[in-house]
This record gives sequence, structure tokens and C-alpha cells, in this order.
Amino acid sequence: MLKSIALAALLVMLLAFLGFQYYITSVPDLAEPVSVEATRFIEQDNSLLVTLRDSEGDRFTVGLRGDIENEPEETALFFIRNPDLVPYVYWPGLRSNDEKRVLELLEDVVESRKQDAAVFRIYKVLKNRN
Repeated sequence: MLKSIALAALLVMLLAFLGFQYYITSVPDLAEPVSVEATRFIEQDNSLLVTLRDSEGDRFTVGLRGDIENEPEETALFFIRNPDLVPYVYWPGLRSNDEKRVLELLEDVVESRKQDAAVFRIYKVLKNRN
């Protein structure tokens, strides 16, 4: 009986961990309208970051790290799903499904005419790569 309870508790913890991991590594569905809250270029890391905010106040930070000008194909995409709750930086693989989901999200922002130069730059790199 004790082993069954311990096994059930372990399974519940495992499922909770998997759900949390999925939450912090998935691209959110931001509620329209989505606006650009902040953009930053960090010269030390050669990183371009954009923070988006939706109508419900949820934030999503996305960026590229690497030489965007000369080697855009080699830049690494990263994002932070909810920087207020969990400041976890996720690095999806090149041409992965997560990268394509970020591309779709940025495409919606670019098409809604709320274009920001940094958003368009990241969008252009991802579009050319995928």
C-alpha cells in the first residue's frame, strides 16, 4: 500500500514537471493586439531582444544571438515565455517547430502594421532560414 502511494505521488510529480516544462518551452498564443514593449541590442553578446506584450498584459521575450548582419543563418534563436514567473531562456533548434511557431507569431505582429525595426529584423532572419 505504501509503495503504491509513493509510486502514485511520483507519477503526479512527474506529470506536473512535464506540464511545467511544456509551459516554459512553448510559444504562447498572445491575445491581439500585440505590441512591442521594448527592444534591446546587447553588444557584448551580439544579441537582439524584443519584448512583446499582449492585450492581457502577458509578456514574451524573443531574440537572436550571433552575427545577424554577416551570418544570419548561424544566429541562435532564444525566447523567454514568462519572464516574470520563470526567467528561463529556451534555445530551440535551428529550423525546429518552435522556431516556426515564433516565426508565425512575429509574422502576425509584422502584418498588423505595428512594425518595429527589431521585430522585422528577427522576422526576416527566421523567414529566410525557414
